[in-house]
Amino acid sequence: MNYKSSSQQLTGCIVTLTIGLVGVTAANSAIAYPVSGKPLLMAQSASSIAGSWRLVIMAEPTSPGVVPQATKLTADFSGNSSEPGKANHLTGSGGCNRFMGSYQIKGNHLSIGTLASTRKACEESILNQEFRYLKALEGAQRYEVDSQGQLTIFYQTGQESGVLRFTSQTVRELW
Repeated sequence: MNYKSSSQQLTGCIVTLTIGLVGVTAANSAIAYPVSGKPLLMAQSASSIAGSWRLVIMAEPTSPGVVPQATKLTADFSGNSSEPGKANHLTGSGGCNRFMGSYQIKGNHLSIGTLASTRKACEESILNQEFRYLKALEGAQRYEVDSQGQLTIFYQTGQESGVLRFTSQTVRELW
């Protein structure tokens, strides 16, 4: 039996296991687990738009209604600056594609810039819903966060107006 090769194999296994354990420990430290068992909400406060939101209702005069659970439409607002000229970042999912852009707030007035998105091929009905959602976001006029922590964005696009209603996503929903 060659002790040198066995020793090298054992050393290699120990190094591999150590690296694996460090990776698992680092990955777990990034996950926030609630102590109380209640979901942690990502929205910072009742008046803050900053946070991760999931669209539940997209109501417009021509097609009011609930967003199907099969499509996950989200908006992640980072930053909450109302400084003049300072843009905050907006990212999310339109149900098929990811989008990104910037927004500005002043009081409860909300202005979202032109959104850029990826271009995956999806079912036509999902793409149509996504197009309406992105246009509605770009037409944002003002927002409210109610006492239940729901975000409502009021928008105007051309001749149409409507509301987008979101619930705050919990940490668990993000993973």
